[in-house]
Amino acid sequence: MSSIPFGHQFKDKYFGYLDPEVTLTNHGSFGTTPGIVVDAAKRALERHEKYPCRDALYTVTDEYKRQLKLVAGYLGLEYLNCAFVTNATTGVNTVLRSIPFDFQKDKVLFHSTTYGACANTVKFLHDYFGLQYDVVEINYPCEDDSILEAFEAKLKTKEYKLCLFDLITSHPGVTIPYKGIIELCHKYDTWSLIDGAHSAGQVDLKFINELKPDFFTTNLHKWLYCPKSVALLYVDPKHHAMIQTMPISHNYSSPDCQYIEGDDEHNANLLINKFAFVGTASYASYMACEVALTFRKEICGGEDKIRQYQFQLQEKAIPKVLEVFGDGSKLLENSTNTLRPPGLFCVELPIPEDLKFLVTKMTADPVFFAKFKATCEKTAVFDHKCHAPFTLNNNHIFVRFSVQVFNEVQDYEKAAAVVKGIIYENLRKEASSS
Repeated sequence: MSSIPFGHQFKDKYFGYLDPEVTLTNHGSFGTTPGIVVDAAKRALERHEKYPCRDALYTVTDEYKRQLKLVAGYLGLEYLNCAFVTNATTGVNTVLRSIPFDFQKDKVLFHSTTYGACANTVKFLHDYFGLQYDVVEINYPCEDDSILEAFEAKLKTKEYKLCLFDLITSHPGVTIPYKGIIELCHKYDTWSLIDGAHSAGQVDLKFINELKPDFFTTNLHKWLYCPKSVALLYVDPKHHAMIQTMPISHNYSSPDCQYIEGDDEHNANLLINKFAFVGTASYASYMACEVALTFRKEICGGEDKIRQYQFQLQEKAIPKVLEVFGDGSKLLENSTNTLRPPGLFCVELPIPEDLKFLVTKMTADPVFFAKFKATCEKTAVFDHKCHAPFTLNNNHIFVRFSVQVFNEVQDYEKAAAVVKGIIYENLRKEASSS
């Protein structure tokens, strides 16, 4: 483990590509990659460019398989049930575009806080092909039991082919009761597709081996320190024959990628054969995963050390944010303290009484809210180099803060002041023009 303590010194030493003027409290959106991992991806790219034919035709599959084994093993998963994809949204698309839906009757269930890109994939299938869908409303603050009850009320009708749900939602950044939802899907004979975009590096994924969801995907560049962009797709063995790459490529008709009844050895390698080479692209990010895992194990000291620091920093940062936000601010948490993962916490920003009518307008008019949010966040990114994203849920504005090993408590004091000042200023501008 490094002798340099977590915090700003650690950032200066190991995250050298990050602009030193940036106060980073939004790691969760895009990830931040250690310098040695970026350098490893660069070397992989350079190796490819020295002899592209050799790399693409003969060496990429073996190195892909080696890296996949390392990542799956680190996460406690069977590598033959996994594949690399570019990001979690691609993973969700890969699954949804592989299922031979009966568009006359099949129906998909997802929740109102589903990541927008993934919800849009379902909506696309509805608009273009007629796939039916339904939505579970989640309004925060709420308890896990109420979420499970809302899912069960839908699932028990047995109307659904598949249920798409997050493990940790993006906005607000909270954990939902994913284990309970998996069990409900099994109970009501519904396939489960988990968008675990924020999970690798925050959550122990060994639950997959026990609960056996049908599909699961997670980014590796958000919290596991792999370079952008790389994600993992898990597919239960019973679906290996069905699942196809995104985009469909040469492997679709390759003999190596066809299910053969009774040939277990051949069938066990279907995902490797399908996904190792989809077409001409840079696979350099996949080839740097080993260095990212080594960084976490040997320099950071392992998962427990990382999460311990994140939770300890949360406990120091949350009171500071509440103090800056002022009276009426609240940590988004439930009575069982299950909402907060190690790397994310959300705080409600109180809105002055004379400006609350604008929050009501935002709730009624998502386009208005999107424009307001974009204006505020552009100011934070460019004028302050300090960005904490916010969302609107159930007439509450929740600000999401990311917690990493390079953060210190003063980062959150600054970010809270920046986001509060920008939101209040723009609300007042809107109020004066109304």
